[in-house]
Amino acid sequence: MNGILQQGNFTADGNAKTLKIRSEVNWIKIVNYTETAAANNGHGVEYYWQKGMLRNTIMKYRPAADQTLASIGLAASIDVIDSSNFALGARTVVTAGTNVVDPEYLTANTAGLLDGGIVRLDSTNHNNLNSLDFSVDTVVANTSFELANTLATAPGRVAGAAGYYRVIAPNIEIYTLFAPSKRVISDISVAASAVVTTLVDHGYSLGDRVKFNIEAGYGMLEMDGLVGNITAVTDGTFTVDINSAAFTAFTFPVYTAVPYVQSMVVPIGKNPAYNEGMSVTPGFVNQGFIGVVLQGGTAFPAGSNGDVIYWTAGSSERIDNEIA
Repeated sequence: MNGILQQGNFTADGNAKTLKIRSEVNWIKIVNYTETAAANNGHGVEYYWQKGMLRNTIMKYRPAADQTLASIGLAASIDVIDSSNFALGARTVVTAGTNVVDPEYLTANTAGLLDGGIVRLDSTNHNNLNSLDFSVDTVVANTSFELANTLATAPGRVAGAAGYYRVIAPNIEIYTLFAPSKRVISDISVAASAVVTTLVDHGYSLGDRVKFNIEAGYGMLEMDGLVGNITAVTDGTFTVDINSAAFTAFTFPVYTAVPYVQSMVVPIGKNPAYNEGMSVTPGFVNQGFIGVVLQGGTAFPAGSNGDVIYWTAGSSERIDNEIA
């Protein structure tokens, strides 16, 4: 017997989509409602996955510019995840890295890496960045990726061969088990209202109160120990009501400064003047979930920008898989 656990719909933006399911999912069916009524050559219309199919789905698609349908096995199109126990990606070679404030890394393998993913560098000649986590963007399949959030200072030299990266999480939702979470600071502006950049997208909200721990070697020691209220946010930056206009410039340690202690921003509560943000003041909310990540694109289950997607997920009373 198959039972439906949950169903829903969303409008695609062309990127991967995370569906949070309230219990263990054994099967899922995805229908691209927009493409069902269209006749676009090669575009996916319907997708099916069940336990035992690993990361693969069966896709029905338009083989020509008409209403006929064909089906194919589609690889690496879905990830079934438990965010509290997400498996780290394999250690993967990078062959070079640029010496700029948003370094680009060359690699022949970007499997599992998408814009908005989180990576960790390892054994590169950018030794000041090794073992740190970064949000990434501008992923060019099996060619390169860039760090999404700028550093105050370029690393200092080009990374050579024999470096590595690994995918820590495919998106910020899976990365952040508890929210809000402390973040490593990559830059702070000198301004009447300081703008703070973090290595990994922060996930903070308007009105969150944060405290700064600025270590020696970063400059802007005047910010150390200060508490501010967040007044504006983007994915990788936030603005606080702290006037840093007279402070010394913030710098990120270069490769010759290793080892060093990271400068951090730590959430400590909520400004009661705001109605958004933390539901517990102060406190941390467990964000763990069971669900699936659908890959985006014209021939993937999360669809292309503007597509309306419907999905149904369920659980089976009994599973008798004889192959893996």
